[in-house]
Amino acid sequence: MVNNGVMANLSTSPDHQHLRNVGFNLAAIVLVVTLVGIGIAYKIDDWSRDSQKLPMLRTAGPTISKVIGGHQLFVPPAWFRTADQRREEFSERIDLIFALPLGPNGRVSEIEVTLLPLSRVRSSALLLDAVYLHQFLPEQVEGPVGLVGKPLKSAEGFQNETVWYDPLSVEPFVAKCIAPITNGASGTCVRTVPLNDKIAATYIFDISIINEWKRFDAEAATWLNRIGGI
Repeated sequence: MVNNGVMANLSTSPDHQHLRNVGFNLAAIVLVVTLVGIGIAYKIDDWSRDSQKLPMLRTAGPTISKVIGGHQLFVPPAWFRTADQRREEFSERIDLIFALPLGPNGRVSEIEVTLLPLSRVRSSALLLDAVYLHQFLPEQVEGPVGLVGKPLKSAEGFQNETVWYDPLSVEPFVAKCIAPITNGASGTCVRTVPLNDKIAATYIFDISIINEWKRFDAEAATWLNRIGGI
């Protein structure tokens, strides 16, 4: 049996101390590598989930035939906002999601798109002259270059709403934006445009996208062309 003195000498010997240091360092390295691996795994999982949240423009595979307002569309299943619309039928409305690179620094952002028969809606440009113009407050809001921002009268049911429009175009870009209800949230904008003589699209999008208003219709058109919308 090794006595206590021998044990004390072994524990304090240089070789033994070196082995303890090496063992501690190896354990620390293994721990760091493990934590980094877990972090990378979570990050990859986050990226994977993010990439699956939004549909892709160049989606390959089958499409679903939808007829709305006498106009036939061919829509990839992943573009529908709700699963119950993923069947071939005549429809009164079609709810889709587009992913357009219109967010800050070109980030892809979700755009909710509702397609409706043209006879059932009025475009935002028509509403500008028929409704909004008569509800403007005197002041003007600063915002994106090229757009005029006019707050609407709260007494008329437009509380915390602002209309943004291009005053120089014959067919102006027009969007009505609603301020966020809670702190930390973002405002939301609504814009309705005719696509052809049969159907129209209503877009709902984050207010930050208003900064890219000049590119909005062109980016949306790439998705609409994909399904035969225009």
